[in-house]
Amino acid sequence: MDLKNMTRNEKMDLADNLDTPVGVLRKLANDEDFAVRTYVAENPNTPEDILLELVQDIHSNVRYFLTKNPKASRKIIVSLFEHEKRLNYPDSDVINRLYNHRKLPHIAKVIIETLFGKMLV
Repeated sequence: MDLKNMTRNEKMDLADNLDTPVGVLRKLANDEDFAVRTYVAENPNTPEDILLELVQDIHSNVRYFLTKNPKASRKIIVSLFEHEKRLNYPDSDVINRLYNHRKLPHIAKVIIETLFGKMLV
């Protein structure tokens, strides 16, 4: 499969497809286009090691869609919380998704309230 010659939409469709092989998802997770990485982040078949890499993605949309992945483990959610907490300018949408996420421990919610209370909707 030649990803280099695929269009953006073809790559997004592939990243969104539940039947896409893990090796392809791994390559798409490093695509220069954040929209492609967003689909990889949300795909429930993306392995945990790839999701852990995407926790530190520079683009907040990728991190936001990690919180929407139904298979994101508690480890992923807590790692994303820790990453977001270290940023100079954490993304308010990501903070809100984390705050309302069922897998985020209560103590992390208290920390969000303390550090980012103004961001909560």
